[in-house]
Amino acid sequence: MDEARTTRQLSLYRNLALAMTFLALMGWGTAYFARASAAVQQHLREEVVQLKATQDQLLAERDQARAQLAAAQQEVMVLTKLLEESQDKASVTGSVSAPTPASKPPRTPAKTKGKGR
Repeated sequence: MDEARTTRQLSLYRNLALAMTFLALMGWGTAYFARASAAVQQHLREEVVQLKATQDQLLAERDQARAQLAAAQQEVMVLTKLLEESQDKASVTGSVSAPTPASKPPRTPAKTKGKGR
């Protein structure tokens, strides 16, 4: 009986040691997973910050482009008004604008070489 009891105790200690080893491995695995997860989360936070900065920059560029477009449209309106006023003045006075000078001077006739032998 003593021998059976000793065998049972050894079996119990062995099973307890296996269970403790398994739990220790599970603990280390969980700690590793938590650390890796934290690193991934930190990386994702950095990406979110970078994307937010890019978004802010694009919004600022869009606003600047809209302002430039509004200024250009205003300038077109002013120029259109000035053109209409100029055309109205020309039609009232009946004057014709002076011809614009040519950008190239007129050509002079080229001298021909004679074949005098």
